[in-house]
Amino acid sequence: MVNKLSSLFKALLLSSLLLAGGCASTHPSGLAAPLPNTDGYGLLAKPAPMPVTLLKQAYGQAKQSCDTGCVTPAGKLLGVADHVPGYSNCQSTCVRPEFSFMDLRNKAISLHEKPPADKQLHYVGLTYQCVEYARRWWMTNLGITFGDVDSAHEILYLTEGENIQTNTPFPLARSVNGTANRPPKRGDLLIYYPNPADPKWRHGHVAVVVGVDLQHGWVDVAEQNYNNLPWAKPNQYARQLRLFDVGGRYHLEDVASDKTSNPAGGLISGWIYPAAAK
Repeated sequence: MVNKLSSLFKALLLSSLLLAGGCASTHPSGLAAPLPNTDGYGLLAKPAPMPVTLLKQAYGQAKQSCDTGCVTPAGKLLGVADHVPGYSNCQSTCVRPEFSFMDLRNKAISLHEKPPADKQLHYVGLTYQCVEYARRWWMTNLGITFGDVDSAHEILYLTEGENIQTNTPFPLARSVNGTANRPPKRGDLLIYYPNPADPKWRHGHVAVVVGVDLQHGWVDVAEQNYNNLPWAKPNQYARQLRLFDVGGRYHLEDVASDKTSNPAGGLISGWIYPAAAK
């Protein structure tokens, strides 16, 4: 069941250092094994975990980065999309041992450092992180969630989601960026591939599609912990990305709709969604 405490939460409670390192990785050796409900081809293989000796170093650095150098103050409201607020994480490498839970009775969010006793509180994620926002958006607007992951890039390889009220599983589908026949749609999760050489991209990234304009080639996304800046349209979306239709295959670039480059951008692997939304 995906409403159990996250493996990250358990790791913290057991004084493990897996929290920050589960997202760091080495370069892939090839393509992923075939997954059901996959649109397109060429899905990159899931990277291997970072060696344990480097996990401890990465975790220490992640905690220290919360103390200074904030782009915006941690917890500052950056924008709201579909009744789901996005907050600053200070800077992208910051990790703090605090987790959010949703009350299934009223969708209220509360923060905890220890597992809450109330069984109606459903785990959402690590405070102010991108995965937490993506899961909270799905839970708030679709009433569904996805399973535990140690990093954002792993979401694209999940094959099942779950209804948060009934715990009923359902199949997930994915589209591979650049070879997909299905364009991104509202409610899809955009998944970024990790880069072990860059601390900002060790985890990859996930953002929620909140708007699509196929005519102009724009995709609006809502998110946390991308650049921790106020959203471009605070009551609508964080960023607007460029989408290309090349021979009926869709390619999404991490470039703003009014720009031609993004030197600090990442590699978008694809987008994931309930298979029923294909």
